[in-house]
Amino acid sequence: MKKALLFLSGVIVVAVAAYFVLFPRDTFISFSGPNSGIVTFSSSGVSFESAPDQYASNGFDHIEPYVARLLVPSKHFQFLHIFTPDDTRSFSLSARDGVVEAGLSFEWRQEPQREAAIRKFFSSLGIAPSKDYLASNGELPDAILFLKYPVSGNTTEITALTKRILQELCGISATEALNISLQEK
Repeated sequence: MKKALLFLSGVIVVAVAAYFVLFPRDTFISFSGPNSGIVTFSSSGVSFESAPDQYASNGFDHIEPYVARLLVPSKHFQFLHIFTPDDTRSFSLSARDGVVEAGLSFEWRQEPQREAAIRKFFSSLGIAPSKDYLASNGELPDAILFLKYPVSGNTTEITALTKRILQELCGISATEALNISLQEK
């Protein structure tokens, strides 16, 4: 019995050590399948995300209920991701402690005109960025520009703003297919 317990303890120690060697800090591995959720392994643990809701046409018709759910006060971080099925054009809204932010990210070197359009759009609304930073794309340390802007209003107002952003800044039409995911962490 004592040997079995000692052996089991050794296996657990080796497994934990292997886990931290295989998943160093700031490294993660994600698995997903078509129409399924995502499983992500990292040094901090394992996370599961459900598959997005998919709308084959008229995606804009389905946005308002998600915005309404995002605006319900919560102790948790909430993230609404709206994107095309090919995942080439997207937009997000996030909410934490009653603050809602619109978020856009893109490879700024490849799309310098997009940065100017986004900044001009929000400036015309009198909104300055709350977050404005560069991040890595896995190859280059400063390839992705993240811009977040605080937004306020009721469900109808934020839904209307979301649709404008999708059309004017993301090039998505009201009749296009959309995937929509609302996560709470």
